[in-house]
Amino acid sequence: MRLSTRTAVVALLGALCVTTVRAAERLAEKKTAEVQVWAIRATTRNAEISPEVRPIAEKLKAQFKYTGFKLEKREKGTTETGKALSVTLVGGYSATVTPRSVDEQRVQLQIQVRKSGEDKPRLDATLTINAGEFQLSGGWDLGEGDALIVAVAAR
Repeated sequence: MRLSTRTAVVALLGALCVTTVRAAERLAEKKTAEVQVWAIRATTRNAEISPEVRPIAEKLKAQFKYTGFKLEKREKGTTETGKALSVTLVGGYSATVTPRSVDEQRVQLQIQVRKSGEDKPRLDATLTINAGEFQLSGGWDLGEGDALIVAVAAR
């Protein structure tokens, strides 16, 4: 009876070691994410919508009370999970996007938006989004009644 208990413990420890090694190998594999960051100027002074923004125009209109949406800047980059992609936007704003986890269907991102000269970020959030789908944030003042909307997507 003692021998079979000892054998079971040794077998269990062996399986645990193999599982631990495989988990460490998976952690060692760095995953990358392709990140897109768009700076969109929202306005009530017109109803013009940039052609590039049209695929997300209904989402913009539903989330923000503006009539016109102009793509001011578009940045794209590939980065590893845990490493930030920093982008200069418009109007003194900048964004930092850090992928935290990536799989085929969903991406977890940490997003920070800052205005130059301010200590506290305007946005500091960790979000899980569908891969390739834009997450919209903003409404920050650009002057003349216009606002900055930041659209972030990753896959």
